[in-house]
Amino acid sequence: MDRFYSLVFASLIAASPLTATAETFERKDLDRNRTSVQYAGPIKSVAKVIEGYKWLGQTEAMNGGVIFEAHDNPNFGKNDTESGGAIMVKAIFYTYQDVSKEEIMIARQSEISGFVELYGYDSPELQLHIRVIDDNTFQAFTSPGDYSKSNKLFTYKKVEQFNKSPYGDRLKSASESGMIW
Repeated sequence: MDRFYSLVFASLIAASPLTATAETFERKDLDRNRTSVQYAGPIKSVAKVIEGYKWLGQTEAMNGGVIFEAHDNPNFGKNDTESGGAIMVKAIFYTYQDVSKEEIMIARQSEISGFVELYGYDSPELQLHIRVIDDNTFQAFTSPGDYSKSNKLFTYKKVEQFNKSPYGDRLKSASESGMIW
């Protein structure tokens, strides 16, 4: 009988890391035309944590990060405009220490429970679904279809500075390299 309990206990210990890391997220049916104002509470709580800091992706493939800044919406409160009910942020994306893209993004409740969606004002296909883990960490995925794929869920950590490019000293301008005469 002791062997039986030992086997059960060992099985529980072996299975516990798998159950601790496996997360399932619930998808909600929300109105496609939902506005930021309807979900201002969750959006502002995420914004309070992420705005104004440097966030670095925590995978080998990520050599950059993002900084979020508050962005004043000039149409806020004007119901006759498309962006009248939108809370906006400016996302500045970095590759190493160089700006690779700046985008004004609209915040709204994500269809995935516990996440806030940011999507590009001028390019709605640019999306980032964010959930805050703690004051120094958030997780994100880039499209609603990726929420169930653990390899598409990225973790970002707050950092003082972004990584430096290992190629920085070796890169030359086009004229220096002889491509332009």
